[in-house]
Amino acid sequence: MEKRYTDVDAKKLSQADESERNRYVLVDVRTQEEYEEGHIPGARHIPHDQMEERAGELEGDKDKEILLICRSGRRSVIAANILADKGFKRLHNLKGGMLEWTGPTEK
Repeated sequence: MEKRYTDVDAKKLSQADESERNRYVLVDVRTQEEYEEGHIPGARHIPHDQMEERAGELEGDKDKEILLICRSGRRSVIAANILADKGFKRLHNLKGGMLEWTGPTEK
């Protein structure tokens, strides 16, 4: 199956300047508990198991670069495929996820 998203390396983006991070609409797809423990500033929270029902919340950002974030990069791929099925084209997966993220976080 063809990949419908591009990988963005978590370590590299962690060290990139804010303007580089601001290119993306950040969507954290982890559980509520994981999100509350710490997330990338400005990230919206839509758990991957709710993406099917809640994808409409991202409809206004359909033409923007959407970066999906989870703990390791597995659930964000699931979320990317759901969004691709709904016609989203500019999808990115945070490769390595929050495990490899060393940039700023907030609670």
